[in-house]
Amino acid sequence: MKLILGDNQFFGINHHDLEKGSKTKLKFGDEQKISDFIKETIDLGLDGFMINSNDLGYKVVDQYQNKANEEIHYSIPYPHKFATMVNESGMLSLLKYFLSKTSFLLLLRTFPKFLFSRDIKYLIPLIISLEVPNNLKKGSTVYIQNIVTDLILGLKRFDIIEAFGKELRKRKYNIGLITLNPTKLDQLIKESKVLNSSDVIVCFNINNAGFNVFPNKDAVESLLNSAKNYKTMGMSIFASGGGDIEQSIRFIKNLNLDYVVFGSSKINNIKSNLYKFTSN
Repeated sequence: MKLILGDNQFFGINHHDLEKGSKTKLKFGDEQKISDFIKETIDLGLDGFMINSNDLGYKVVDQYQNKANEEIHYSIPYPHKFATMVNESGMLSLLKYFLSKTSFLLLLRTFPKFLFSRDIKYLIPLIISLEVPNNLKKGSTVYIQNIVTDLILGLKRFDIIEAFGKELRKRKYNIGLITLNPTKLDQLIKESKVLNSSDVIVCFNINNAGFNVFPNKDAVESLLNSAKNYKTMGMSIFASGGGDIEQSIRFIKNLNLDYVVFGSSKINNIKSNLYKFTSN
């Protein structure tokens, strides 16, 4: 089981205590502070880090000098940054950004198909070009965030997820899917000729308290015990701070997970949790 640093503390996300979340966000005010914290946790023994493609996350990944065996897990899209860009600087700033991140050949290859078909899957290469920094090392995992994954599942457009996977594979990245509906996604992946593969990681909530575990804890545990070709990652393993840490870790260590992701704004907490995970 590999241990990955989460990013909630960098962006002030705390589902149990909004005030605490705001305070931790102030601690990490720029990409250098985030990078320094990440490097310190890697030196402690974590296997890598996960971060999303908001403004700070993009800058961290774009400038980050990673170690050879360190894994980067990067989630997209982050549409809020484009809305902010338009609100603050107008549509021309968005157009300038779009053109600076996209080659003419890519535009020529993809945009006419979208115009004629109105099928969003033809925009996937453009979205990846906009959201993924050029410096993201090959072999990293790029995820669709759960709000998009689950929306696509609800629309019954699994072909869009497959197209996303094909494009990432072409660019030599692993394929990541974050979901709040892991049992439904599991069924579709096992039927897929594209995604039923070891270069795919599915990330979902699992914790001893059953907090935000969907459809329920028993169903997710059953999924983890089933045969599958793709890899799994557990998130929200500490029930967003609402559960007992030692009981949570004992529970997670007994699950058939390939990865777990967890975060904290304090290095001592990361060190303590790492010890609990790696000790017998």
